[in-house]
Amino acid sequence: MISVRLLSLQGRLLLTYLALTLIGLGGLILWTGQRLQEATLEQAQRDLELQASLIANALREPLEGLHEGEGHGGRPMEVLIRSYAIRSGARVTLVDAGFRVLLSSDARVPPGVQQAAPEFVAAREGLRRIRREAWDLEERLYVASPVTGEEGRIMGYVQLSIPTASLSAQIRQTWTGLLLTGGVMLGITVLVSLWLARQISRPLKTLTKTSEEIASGSLEGRVDPEGPEEFRRLAVAFNRMADRIQEMLARQKAFAMHAAHELRTPLTSLRLRLEMLQTHARGDAELTARYLGQMERDVDHLQRLVQNLLALSALDEGEHPPRALLDLSPLLYALADEIGPVAHQAGLDLHVDVPAHLPPVEANEDQVRTVIRNLLDNAIQYTPAGGRITLRAWAHENGEVHIAVADTGVGIPEEALPLIFERFYRVDKVTARRHGGAGLGLALVREIVQAQGGRVEVRSRPGEGSTFTVRLPIAKHP
Repeated sequence: MISVRLLSLQGRLLLTYLALTLIGLGGLILWTGQRLQEATLEQAQRDLELQASLIANALREPLEGLHEGEGHGGRPMEVLIRSYAIRSGARVTLVDAGFRVLLSSDARVPPGVQQAAPEFVAAREGLRRIRREAWDLEERLYVASPVTGEEGRIMGYVQLSIPTASLSAQIRQTWTGLLLTGGVMLGITVLVSLWLARQISRPLKTLTKTSEEIASGSLEGRVDPEGPEEFRRLAVAFNRMADRIQEMLARQKAFAMHAAHELRTPLTSLRLRLEMLQTHARGDAELTARYLGQMERDVDHLQRLVQNLLALSALDEGEHPPRALLDLSPLLYALADEIGPVAHQAGLDLHVDVPAHLPPVEANEDQVRTVIRNLLDNAIQYTPAGGRITLRAWAHENGEVHIAVADTGVGIPEEALPLIFERFYRVDKVTARRHGGAGLGLALVREIVQAQGGRVEVRSRPGEGSTFTVRLPIAKHP
């Protein structure tokens, strides 16, 4: 016998449907057949009782005449009994009050035999009583009705009986009809259950096959939404998940390729300068100092690149440092103090417009510091000497704290604005490489701001400068 655990989903569904159908339909057939069988017997009983009562009423006068010695007895009474038997289709037997047989339409029942049968006792007491017994190896159904005279005196009993063979045939016919109907219904149920099981299992088989293909590395497979609504929704969700997985893997592949490319450049530069130091700069202090300064910049570039790569990787993995309620004003003033000497050395004017206090936001202080520091570094890199950088912050009426970093630098072309937050994208590759940029700073800014529940926007025109605005929602006080 096959274990249920080894069956497929389609087999389990079909087996379940058949089991439920057999239990329900079988129970219904048994209950219906039993009721119909009982109804058939009860109807036969009522018919016999009615006929027995009518015959008993009809035999009242002949039986009274027989008791009084009048001429209604003898041959005419026997003819009357047989005529009633022919009309009713039953065997008619007349007994006296002592249960001795007087006459019978069946010659096999001899006169004078005493029969204290239960139907006679029941008829005497006004009750209904039926029995089935073998007479000459034939099972029969019996009823009896009293023949009453004046003042309710019982003069005898009329017994009617019919063979149960006809009733059994009728009952067998009823059961046969019920079983045939049940068989037809079971066959229809099997076909419908098989169709329904296939309808349910087919989308799951397709989904399983596509999942296995994706697991083996073929990411192009998708599932056609079909079947019931739940399966269509599952297929749509699966396709969306597959799209996201494919997109994520593509981004990771591109990220790895760009990261390898960005790391290769400073590493190659370091290797070349080391070779130059070993071969040409020995004993030349000026050349050695120049190469060491260039190598120091390459190491700084590598350090920033690795830090940005690690930060972006952590965000991609869903790792977010804990957040807390934070007043951004002290943080912004501290950043202005840190970046001020750098801006002054680059010949820039740094202007700070930040109130003493700002409404608290729920954010991570280190990540917010990274965001504003990257924006300030970008502003310094792309603003020529003599320019101006402005750091502003205010509470907006829409329930947000806005932080803006504006510069009077070279600006950003309009066609590049939608792309500047993409990883490894650089508007001016020559200027970016000269300043050690890898195109990760603004991508990191966007990822961090979105992780804090905010957003970042940019407005810029070539030759007029750029303004980056970070919007963070004000924390709701408990």
